[in-house]
Amino acid sequence: MVSEILKTQLMSERSYLGTAGRFGIALLLVILALVLMRYCLTAGLPLTAHAHGIHDDALFIRLAESIVSGEWLGEYDKLTLVKAPLYPLYIAANYLLGLQFKTMEHAIYIVACVIVYLALVKARVSPYLALVPFILLLFNPYHHGSVERGWFYAALVFLVIAGFYYMIAMRSVSGRIRSSHSFLLGLGLASLYLSREETIWLYPLLLVAFALLFYQPGRYGVLQSMSKVVPILLLGMAIPIAAVLSANYVKYGHFGIKDSAVKEFKTAFKLMKSVRTNEEKPFVDVTHQSLTQMFKVSPALAGFQHHLQGGLGKQWGGLMCKRHAEACNEIGGGYIFWALRDALAAEGYYQSPEKMKSVYGEISIELQQGCNSGQLDCSRIVWPLRYPVRIDRIDDYLAKLPDFVTYMVSGLHGRLPGYGSAHGPEERLEVFKKLSNTSIRPKAQQHHYSVSGWLISDSQEKYIAIVPKPFAAYSNRFSLQSSKDVQRHFIDNADSGLSRFKVEGPCTGGQCELLIMSGGEHTKLDQELIRAGADLKRGGLHLHIDSVKQVENKQQLFWVDQLKIDAFKEIGALYNHLLVYLSLFATLVFVVACFAFLFRNYRSLLLGGALIAVLGMAARLGVLALFDDFTQSPVVGQFRHFIPVMPLLLFYIGLNFLILFELPAALRKSTAAGVQTNPVDPGDGTFIRSQI
Repeated sequence: MVSEILKTQLMSERSYLGTAGRFGIALLLVILALVLMRYCLTAGLPLTAHAHGIHDDALFIRLAESIVSGEWLGEYDKLTLVKAPLYPLYIAANYLLGLQFKTMEHAIYIVACVIVYLALVKARVSPYLALVPFILLLFNPYHHGSVERGWFYAALVFLVIAGFYYMIAMRSVSGRIRSSHSFLLGLGLASLYLSREETIWLYPLLLVAFALLFYQPGRYGVLQSMSKVVPILLLGMAIPIAAVLSANYVKYGHFGIKDSAVKEFKTAFKLMKSVRTNEEKPFVDVTHQSLTQMFKVSPALAGFQHHLQGGLGKQWGGLMCKRHAEACNEIGGGYIFWALRDALAAEGYYQSPEKMKSVYGEISIELQQGCNSGQLDCSRIVWPLRYPVRIDRIDDYLAKLPDFVTYMVSGLHGRLPGYGSAHGPEERLEVFKKLSNTSIRPKAQQHHYSVSGWLISDSQEKYIAIVPKPFAAYSNRFSLQSSKDVQRHFIDNADSGLSRFKVEGPCTGGQCELLIMSGGEHTKLDQELIRAGADLKRGGLHLHIDSVKQVENKQQLFWVDQLKIDAFKEIGALYNHLLVYLSLFATLVFVVACFAFLFRNYRSLLLGGALIAVLGMAARLGVLALFDDFTQSPVVGQFRHFIPVMPLLLFYIGLNFLILFELPAALRKSTAAGVQTNPVDPGDGTFIRSQI
């Protein structure tokens, strides 16, 4: 009888294991299929090349080209060391390996998503439930296709967060941290430092991540764990950073990552922004009046007066005219950073880092003396030392946060990845194509425009054309449309019901005119008057222009690429529609989970991960609020600045979905039903252990 029972039990266990094995294989195949689908959606898409973007796209390609040629970052000038060098290094490495660097950016992100899934499974989340956050993260549609480091940076950030979370989960199971994982994490942190200048927003989430990683019931255990992990982690960080420092020192004599981080520049820049005058202008920290006062006390700075208050200053000031009319022609916000570099470069001070540092050192000493003597009022408090912002504007920064949150949870106001046309000289576009190991989007018909609006005259015979200047043969497409909306305002004109028009034609080099003919009258409008909002009356004609648009080249993409982009945009449209509701749901769950943590002894790796995401999002939006004020270029609407925060939002939503399955047991203070949350043994060195 006993043997029969044992035999039956053994057969049952074998059947169960066989079923579990089949389910495991099926699950693995599903994950592989999802990963492959996500990879194929963006692999090999043509690059959007902006060869005229000398401060971003073109700069990274130029630096990568120098690296490929074995010349490190090339000859030193005002832009060589203005940005961290990892992205051009990454572009060059992919080129030498025969890989497409934009495709590899997506591969990095996919790896991060897989690591998050493995971490959740290690944390004893059901592998089937863990598919929900995995899929939500995997098909994140918020990226871009240009040579801009925003998506690369977002992928790196999320890879580091995923690595942290995996190590925390592993430690909750085994009670120890592998040396190889510590070293890889150090490499990841170094990559973040070498990829972008805005690492300050990562500090809060990294602090919580380290706290979860090293948590021990006793102080001795924490110190023991840190003593094993931190040296290896620091070694992983030190190797790539030391390599870049050494290369910069050998090539340029500068022992640093960026030349804008030198003490002399930071001190001079902070002093310039701290000077007050009796003339305060919105959106401007360094006014022409304050510059005039500084020129009087600093002969070194006065040597650049003819640039800062001359043509170069007007060039940068003109940007303010487009955005803030009340500060027109002032060098607003962060533009002073670039204006200073341009002024020094014009006088030959960016021939070497030492020469650059010497002049900034003189300026800072002279300005400090002016502040100490009372010749300058340097009472304005600005912080931090690098890229300082005005402390008296904290209220303005905080006031922007609701708009930033709305922009984030609305799916960036419905914006989806753009793969635009190429811009710039053909020879530079060829370099983009070469280094990317892929095709680039063709150039738009930059001199082909579409103009729409309405034209009132006493005749139904209306004709409008875009004609070259000087006049020559031309070809246009012109159409008239019904216009009941216009007719309501011109009820006395019998022909106003057919007055809306649309015309398309070439405008080579901007040298064109708008030719209008109707009812025996004709006139020409030059290019300066062909603008949206223009309302002109000449003779018996009344013309209003609604829009002036550049017409893109219709021969843009191979059908497979277009199909992939369209598919990704459909996914993006779904995300944009659901994101607000998912964010609200996640926040409600998170609030209840925090209550359970404080009052019901609820402990979970899921809640720890959600906290990391919350702190990352809050810090990122705060930094963007400062950046918005610093640059005076509206951040809301600039897709690339919000891309790094979107994986965190999706991570937050996914984790709170899983927390929902743990909460009932926590709120009932019971582990007998639903979810089991098991406190660890005090000696195993882990934080918590959750099981769904």
